[in-house]
Amino acid sequence: MATDLNGVLPVVPTPFLDNGELDLPSLANLIDFAVDAGASALVYPGVASEDVHLTPEERDACLQTVVTQNRGRLPIVAGVNSNTAEGMVAAAEQAAANGADMIMAMAIPDMGTDFVDWFKRISDATEGRPIILQNLFAPRGADLSAQGMLELAEAVPAIQYVKEEGIPSGAKVSALVAAVGGNLKGVIGGGGARYIFEELERGAVATMPAIELLELHVDLLNAYFQHRREEALALYTKSLPLLLIQAPFRMRMTKHILKHKGLIKSDFVREPLPEMDDQLKHLVLELYEATTSIQETSLAS
Repeated sequence: MATDLNGVLPVVPTPFLDNGELDLPSLANLIDFAVDAGASALVYPGVASEDVHLTPEERDACLQTVVTQNRGRLPIVAGVNSNTAEGMVAAAEQAAANGADMIMAMAIPDMGTDFVDWFKRISDATEGRPIILQNLFAPRGADLSAQGMLELAEAVPAIQYVKEEGIPSGAKVSALVAAVGGNLKGVIGGGGARYIFEELERGAVATMPAIELLELHVDLLNAYFQHRREEALALYTKSLPLLLIQAPFRMRMTKHILKHKGLIKSDFVREPLPEMDDQLKHLVLELYEATTSIQETSLAS
């Protein structure tokens, strides 16, 4: 399958039942939802999938579900993140065995300064699949400089994209975009799409947010790339109240909205996050419904 990426590449969350066990039927629902809503690729697992809270066996079962339910409709990007570099190599082997089209791998502190060696091992484990280099701030990520990412990409030709998660991301995105060419095909925005408009203005080709605002994000990027900048900016502005709430609550807000939409059975999360009380949950749904109405109005105009 072609691996040129653009548009919205949502990170699919991992649904659990109220008892904390995997909910694979709900995961299958999310795949169909993402395809129908206009995603350009499916990302699983990523940070928003609670990846480090899955056992290797659970990750395997979930990735098999994603691949099977997708039925070849979209490229699948398998995140291989782990708390250890050795764990990432093992996850890369697992992802390749399950038929993922691409790999996303984060530079992490456990790699020390041997990023090139570890990414070559990850590349070897993927059987030649393209890699998205994910750059996240400490303590989970290694927080590479733009120059460090470019040197790593030059040393490991399988690295075709960079996903920049830094805050602020703008200057790094510009530096990375300026160096695109050869093996490096493009820059992907991260940070939950909280900075996507600036990233687009600086030349990002895609965004990789959580999934709860997928329809809005698809419309936003379509508008921007079709030179309807004002419409894109209006959609971005209307997304910000929810994305500000999402910043500390993350998967809790994502799953609250997905449960409201009837896509998953439970909003249970394993990630240690602050709780959302009933007042905040009500506000989230109020903002979500308002955002949906604004989106429909924009499309009709």
